[in-house]
Amino acid sequence: MKPSLRAQAVAPMELAKLQRLGRSGSLDIALGIPPGDPPAAVVEAAVSALRKGRHQYADTAGLSELRAVIAADALRTHGVVVDPDTEITVTVGATEALLTALLTVTDPGDEVLLFEPYFELYPGIVELAGAVPRFVRLEAPDWRLTEEAVTRVLSPRTRAVVLNTPHNPTGRVFDAQELDLLMNLCQERGIVCVTDEVYDCTVFDGRRHLSPLAMPGARPTSVIVGSLSKKAQMTGWRIGYCIADPEMTAVLRRIHEHTTVGTNHPLQSGASALKASDVLDGRALFQDRRDELVAGLSSLGFTVRPPEGGWFVFAGTEALGWPARTLSRRLAESAGVLVAPGSPFFQRPEDGDRWIRTTFVRGAETTRAALDRIAAFLAAEAPPSV
Repeated sequence: MKPSLRAQAVAPMELAKLQRLGRSGSLDIALGIPPGDPPAAVVEAAVSALRKGRHQYADTAGLSELRAVIAADALRTHGVVVDPDTEITVTVGATEALLTALLTVTDPGDEVLLFEPYFELYPGIVELAGAVPRFVRLEAPDWRLTEEAVTRVLSPRTRAVVLNTPHNPTGRVFDAQELDLLMNLCQERGIVCVTDEVYDCTVFDGRRHLSPLAMPGARPTSVIVGSLSKKAQMTGWRIGYCIADPEMTAVLRRIHEHTTVGTNHPLQSGASALKASDVLDGRALFQDRRDELVAGLSSLGFTVRPPEGGWFVFAGTEALGWPARTLSRRLAESAGVLVAPGSPFFQRPEDGDRWIRTTFVRGAETTRAALDRIAAFLAAEAPPSV
């Protein structure tokens, strides 16, 4: 079967094109890659597993000791008891977790709601599962989830909704009112909510991350997708997970076995050494960096709303007179700064041509130097004429 145009468009990815345009020594404030390393004990545990000959398949559901670590994190984060034996599946990153969840809860032709703007891989993942993405627009500047916007898109074919909180790219942390209305709709209509919570450890300004996992009655219609990438600065390890009730988990595990068989055995052994104190405190580590990037972009004329969580600032470019795609390309070519244009986060690329996405987790010095280069570029080069 020929892949859809959307699936073909996802493959090269906009950022890869910009990286090729960027000159030597470019500063990347587009991709969320933290500057630190995983805890030393975790790395040593992985090396030890290799030396001890743990080279063959592990339990397809994930090592029992790693599932226990994930369950303990769920208890700390949400105050919820999760059974590691019957409610957790370890996957090859959160991306596979999301695909496995959608393969579990949808049939070909079913519809999946995506909140727009969305993480750019979501539509392609929905289509790989054989489902049809339907888009629910979150409106700037608040990016709030409203019942009217959701019900406008619901149809008899709706089987799932993908909720990302904290949200990439806007930085929203959806509140109790928003989650209540969404979960009520899901329960009333038999829709499964697949919640991508990879940034759950990075929430700012005293807010709390809320999850369907901790909501009364929501467990049977929820699949929680998480990742160790963001919790322990180990994005390249590709260890994610699904949390769901036992009935759903039994099916998730069968699908997971048919997609990847299982997750890397020695790296699972390493991740099993994670302690509570190893989990990244995103607020302590990144809030000052967030504030510095928000202030810097605002001073340059971008329209900025401080993100409530996550690793990114979604900044408007209209007041500068620059279309985001043009600005992103020129910054890569001329200033040696990589930012993500907003177009891949929208169904219609032109709807995202007013936004860029930047990250504050690449390190304070990188952020400051990138802001200096952007300032110099904007001072030297006029926006294109309309």
